Amino acid sequence: MRVNNFFICISGCLLLVGCAGTTKRPVAPVADASSVQRPVQQPSSTVTQPADKDKNIQIRAYEPSVPKAVAPVHSSAVTSLVAQAQLLESAGDLTAAVATIERALRIEPRNAHLWNQLAHLRFSQGRISPAADLAMKSMALAGGDIALKRDNWRLIARARRGAGDVAGARVADRKARMLH
Repeated sequence: MRVNNFFICISGCLLLVGCAGTTKRPVAPVADASSVQRPVQQPSSTVTQPADKDKNIQIRAYEPSVPKAVAPVHSSAVTSLVAQAQLLESAGDLTAAVATIERALRIEPRNAHLWNQLAHLRFSQGRISPAADLAMKSMALAGGDIALKRDNWRLIARARRGAGDVAGARVADRKARMLH
């Protein structure tokens, strides 16, 4: 008797679980592939060459758009500090220039341009390894700024070359060239 009650209880639970999972869900509409509108890429140049006497073949060369450099956006305080750091650097006071950029970074810690500038200053001080690390930090924050990323890779290549890592410098140079 106990075995029958056990099986009845189990089969009742399975029936409830099975019924609970059969809710009707709306089906997403499927668009016809021919009705989907795709953006049309304008060719940069078109060359027409006669293939046969009756036909003309158009050859279009694809040229990707050149990414624009992103101008650094600073608050007025940071703009003032950057200008002061540039004056200090041109006067040869790298230690004061570094301190000024570090003050700017306390205001805008996610500004990739400030990290890049600090990396260049550290490299100028002869602190090669921190310069490469700071350039990598700048690269992580650079987003779509291709020019800034290229500059960071070039600085990393110079730092690796200065540290004797010729193979690492070649890799960094290659990455800088790939960013067009």
